[in-house]
Amino acid sequence: MKKIVIVIFALVAISSLCYAADVEKTPKATEPIGAVIETGGVFIGKIIGSAEKATTGKKEITVQSDTGETRVFPFAETTELADKTFNAVTFNQLKPGQGVSVKYTKEGAKSVTVQK
Repeated sequence: MKKIVIVIFALVAISSLCYAADVEKTPKATEPIGAVIETGGVFIGKIIGSAEKATTGKKEITVQSDTGETRVFPFAETTELADKTFNAVTFNQLKPGQGVSVKYTKEGAKSVTVQK
């Protein structure tokens, strides 16, 4: 009888160790369950602010949609700026209140089209 109890106890201990080792290998979610992870898209709205940091030279614009959603888009060296007729626009020409269409990726603005 004692041998049977010892064997059962050993099997329970071994199975719990195997389960613990398996749990550590199970991938964990890095985002909340049901969260939508955007990798890119198009955001349309009006510029409510733009900033260029003098020390680093990094640029960003803040855009608000008609529904009130606000997003900040950092610029990269390769960010394209143009008006809707494809004429080049400089960052300094971007003014609050201008309508824009921003194509973006996870990293930031890929292109900004000013809707004059």
